[in-house]
Amino acid sequence: MIWAEDQNGAIGTGTEMLWHVPDDFRFFRQQTLGHPVIMGRASWEALGRALPGRRNIVITRQRGYEANGADVVGSLEDALTLARNSEGGDLVWIVGGGQIYREALAHADLLVVSQLDLDASSREARVVRAPDIELREWERDEAHSDPDWRPRSGDARWRVHVWNRR
Repeated sequence: MIWAEDQNGAIGTGTEMLWHVPDDFRFFRQQTLGHPVIMGRASWEALGRALPGRRNIVITRQRGYEANGADVVGSLEDALTLARNSEGGDLVWIVGGGQIYREALAHADLLVVSQLDLDASSREARVVRAPDIELREWERDEAHSDPDWRPRSGDARWRVHVWNRR
């Protein structure tokens, strides 16, 4: 699973990002390129298009939903099966949104979290938050996590924390 969050754990509004951090966007692309990405319908619609170089899989309960450039499935289990049997399926990325993150957390063994040094959520009435992580179930991968903030990019400086399931 991969996401970016502000100081309060906000990941977006459900329909849009709350920030612009180009270096983190590049990092996200580098991590996910060549691997399937799974997202909910609202995240798909917020993106507005398929992420190139990745098999895009959209989860929705809406019958007959079409997503140009993506496969549409009705459950996380169906999405995971499709992704694991795809090119690059040795590493499957859950990329949003909040409901999908919460549901997929039980299946995850890797979390890649970009922490943004900003408080974007305080200026929004409705925000979606990252899932709560039970730290006793996860171990921070110090070799792949940033000890310090990376330089400012767009709206914020940022750092990456990588967590492996214990």
